[in-house]
Amino acid sequence: RHGVNGTRPDLVVWPEFALGFYLDQEPRLRAQLVWLAQELNTALLIGAPRMVKHATGMHYYNSAYFLTPKQGLVDVYDKLRLVPFAEYRPLALPALVPHTAERPREFTPGTRSTVFPLAQGGFGALICYEVTYPSLARRLVRNGARFLVNISNDTWLRIGGNAALTQHFDMAIFRAVETKRFLARVATGGISGFVDPLGRPFHLSTADEGVIIGQVFPQQQQTVYTRFGDWFVVLCAVGVLIALLRPGRQTARPREHS
Repeated sequence: RHGVNGTRPDLVVWPEFALGFYLDQEPRLRAQLVWLAQELNTALLIGAPRMVKHATGMHYYNSAYFLTPKQGLVDVYDKLRLVPFAEYRPLALPALVPHTAERPREFTPGTRSTVFPLAQGGFGALICYEVTYPSLARRLVRNGARFLVNISNDTWLRIGGNAALTQHFDMAIFRAVETKRFLARVATGGISGFVDPLGRPFHLSTADEGVIIGQVFPQQQQTVYTRFGDWFVVLCAVGVLIALLRPGRQTARPREHS
């Protein structure tokens, strides 16, 4: 069995939409990926679309598939927060790009926050711009995630230059600090790498192809933010509101001397 660049990783991560086919609908292709996991003797997290038939019609999901050498496909996470116009049409506005099964543009949001089981410690996945939502990372950690993974496809951000790519990665740093979790990020055309619980990035790369190997340490402790959420911000907002609503102090007029 061959490792990855001479190593034996516990988890191999591919970015958002790394595969363009519906992994849940292709048992032969899925079997090949399980074979790859067995050859590498490692678990796989792969970004790919998902298609499910409901009573209301066919629903499409932007998903992350988790496979292991022994169990095959273990679980799937469907993206909860979709990007307007790119993944759904807000207010039923006209579509900018036609939706087809080969090139899906109309996605359905997921319904659950998923923690994938790993022997070294369960982990949670955030897809693309979900990493900008503190509540999603907090929910994963409260549900038992001991480290975080962010998969993304940042190729479309290149239109705005490198500033947008850097900003997207910087948002991931805040999620690592807030939850005190190591975070691994894998992106196509963006910045890939790792962030430690103190917000320090390491092993960064902007290469479109290649392998980045880093070590993360699963954490168990929960931060104040993880436990209580945005209570501090709410208290500050209430304090400011009270201060604004309080009547102004009346200053005493100086006495007139006759």
